Amino acid sequence: MNEYVSNTVSSTGLMKRMLIGGIIGLVLITLFLISADEADPSWNKLWFIKPLIITPIAAAMGGGLHFYVDKIFSTNNWSRVLAFIVSTLGFVVTLWLGTVLGLNGTYWN
Repeated sequence: MNEYVSNTVSSTGLMKRMLIGGIIGLVLITLFLISADEADPSWNKLWFIKPLIITPIAAAMGGGLHFYVDKIFSTNNWSRVLAFIVSTLGFVVTLWLGTVLGLNGTYWN
């Protein structure tokens, strides 16, 4: 008899949440860059590549955080609601930090 119960993490679920987070980050930073004013002529010609890379990566990490917090704290209904709120706040914070890091040196000096 095998009494050891394995609590494995579904890599498919993790990748799906990270992909969704990355897409959200890419869409938001793209919309911001499109709606922004003209770039400063002193900036590099390809200055917009940095936020287009860093922000989706940070948002994907926020999606991974969302997945793990949801997995760890989803035992009953109240903890599931609390886990969703905490993980969503964590996602928003990582998205914000990724946006700030991506735009550092251009829009945020």
